[in-house]
This record gives sequence, C-alpha cells and structure tokens, in this order.
Amino acid sequence: MNIPSDQVPGLWANRIFQKLYWAHVISLLGSGISSVALGLLAHALVGASASEVLGYTLTIRIVVIVLFSPWAGHIGERFGARAIMIWSDIIRVAIVSAFFFVDAVWQIYVLAIFLNLGSALFTPIYKAVIPGVVTEKQYPKALAIGSVAYDVSSILGPALAGLLIATIGFRGSFLVDAGTFVLSALLVIVVPRAAIEVKNATRTAPWHGVGAMLKRPALRESLLLALQVSVGGAFVLVGTVDFVKEELALPDRFYAWAMALYGLGSVCGALGYSRSSEGLRKTWVAMGAPVMISAIALVSWFGSFPVLLISWAFVGAVQSMLGVRGGELLAVNSDAAERPHIFAAHFALSHAGWGLTYPLAGVLTTQIGFAKAGWIFAAVLLGVALPYWLLQLKSRQGDDNGAIP
Repeated sequence: MNIPSDQVPGLWANRIFQKLYWAHVISLLGSGISSVALGLLAHALVGASASEVLGYTLTIRIVVIVLFSPWAGHIGERFGARAIMIWSDIIRVAIVSAFFFVDAVWQIYVLAIFLNLGSALFTPIYKAVIPGVVTEKQYPKALAIGSVAYDVSSILGPALAGLLIATIGFRGSFLVDAGTFVLSALLVIVVPRAAIEVKNATRTAPWHGVGAMLKRPALRESLLLALQVSVGGAFVLVGTVDFVKEELALPDRFYAWAMALYGLGSVCGALGYSRSSEGLRKTWVAMGAPVMISAIALVSWFGSFPVLLISWAFVGAVQSMLGVRGGELLAVNSDAAERPHIFAAHFALSHAGWGLTYPLAGVLTTQIGFAKAGWIFAAVLLGVALPYWLLQLKSRQGDDNGAIP
C-alpha cells in the first residue's frame, strides 16, 4: 500500500473511499436487478432455451473482458482512472436503457458486447485504486466489505427485481439499472482527480500484468482459486433459471429468491472469512471446492427447491471466501505502480474460466437437463481443484523444509 497509516483517517471516515465504495455498491445493485431481468427476457424470447441464450450472453461478457481488461491499466494511465470510470458508467447507462426495447436474441448479444466493454474497464481500475486510498492495515477490511457489497447486491438486486417486475415488468427494470449507473458516475465525478490517479513516471507495458500473473506463484494461486469459482458460479448463474422455470414450473419470484439466497450465503462467507484467524481462513479456502461439489451433487440428486436454496447459499459462501483470498494475494504481491495492470490482468485471466463454463452450463442444462449437468459440473470442479491442492501440498512441504513458498 502507498499511504502511511498515520496520514489517513479511519476507513469509514475516509471520504474518498466512501465515494468510490458507494459508487460501486449502487452500480452493483443495478446489475443485480438486470441479471434477473435478463434471464426473464431470454425466457420471454425463446422459452425453454433460455439457459442456452443466457449462457451465450455471459460468454460474450467473458470474451470482451479477456480481450479488453488487460488494457485497462494502460488506458487508465493514458486518460486517467477517474475519467475512465466516469465514461464507463455513462456508456452503460445508454446500453442498459436499450435493453428495454429488445425483441430479438441477436440484439441481446450485440448490446452485451458494449455493456461489458464498460465493465472491462471500470472494474479492474476500481479495484486497483482502492489500495491507494486506504492503508495496508485497512485494506483487508476494505476488501471484505467490497466483497460484501457485491454479495449484498445479489440479495437486494433480485429482491428489488421481484418488486419491480411485479409493478413495471422486467423490461422496466432495465431503466432502473440505467439510473444506478447515473448515480455511480455522479459519485465518481465528485472525487478529486489527483486522489485516485496512479503516479507512474514511466508507462508500464500493457501486458506486464499478464506476465506477472503467470510468473509469480502467489498470483498463480489466485488464478486457481478464481477457476474454482468460475465452475461453481457458472452452473448457479446459468442453470438455475431453467431448473426453476421449466423443471419445477415455479413463478418468476422463486428464481429471484434462489439468487437472493445465493447472495446471502456470499455475505455470510465474506463476513466469516474477515473475522477468522489466518489458520482458519486457510482451512476455509482449502475446503471450498469439496463444499461446492457436495452442494451441486445434493441439488442434482434431490431436485427440490428447498435443497436448491440451501445448497446455493453454501456455494455463495465459498465463492466469497475464495474471492477475498484471491484479492489479498493480488494486493500483497504487487506495488502501486503496477497494481492497475495486475488487477486488470487477473480480471481478464480469471474470467477466461467463465468463458468456458458459461456456455458449457447453458448447453448441458438445455440438452441433457439440470440434474445430469450438475453431476458433470461436480466432476469438472473436482478436476480444477486438484492443481490448487497440489500447490498447497507443495507449499506445506516447502514450509517444513524451511523454504519460502
């Protein structure tokens, strides 16, 4: 971190952090609303093939992020972090508003390209500037409440979406989402430009972050954790809509409740992780994959809505813990000048896993059903967890031999 602890107010008294944090929270809340609306829009257009359409839409998101996120740090250096964050919000206002008028699947795909271009720039820059406005001691707490913000949006977003859909329809909820990006932009505008700019006398190569992510063991560990998250998360986000709407034949609000429990689990996971000892945190992270595998297997076996709610809460809790741990690894193993590039590279590379799991979840759920797709995803999750377990075993052996992992 680059701010001494004796020169910065407490975290919640830090006005720069507050503005950036609430800008992020408000935009995430809108995204939570539109995620539910997008699933219902796909169902309205194609019926039982909604999971496949949603899977392809989310795949477009990943492709855009993988291609453009590594450039976020370079663009931020060129035009300024504050300016890029503001314009990213403004672009998303226009694109999200356009979803109100969509009447064909191809329009969803086109709009998804431009919508996620804004996210590909905003999110890594936001994550990169936070370590520069808080102290090293404050950062773990800032990281945890940032994760909570993401997860709370998963609760309040679907819950609010349920109310909006009942009153103005799922198309109208896209307009509400556009309003959240307006508020986010206004909050970033009032942040002094100098407060969040990364001072770097020499421009860093755009692909520096990618190289660092692949070379440094701790950063590779963060990628392995992100890969586990992508497998469990993709099945939840893509497969749930068809399971609830088609196989269980339940109303729209049940889908919103399922996603809300998924978010509630994430909040509990983030809070529990941040309040645990270092040893217990390592245990939680190591047990993450087995818990997700068990949860997916239970839903696939029983095929009931109550089991779905409980299982998705556990999956959400694990994802949050793994995400916070990954963020800690990124911050500790990067300096201020390169941090925008490190976070941008991680944002891109970690989403590459989602680029594979999103369409896989969509196709499998549509073609062979939710239960069989769940068993396949449980097996895939076991496969991607093995490299992480081997890395941890090697690290413990290094500790026993007096080596630094």
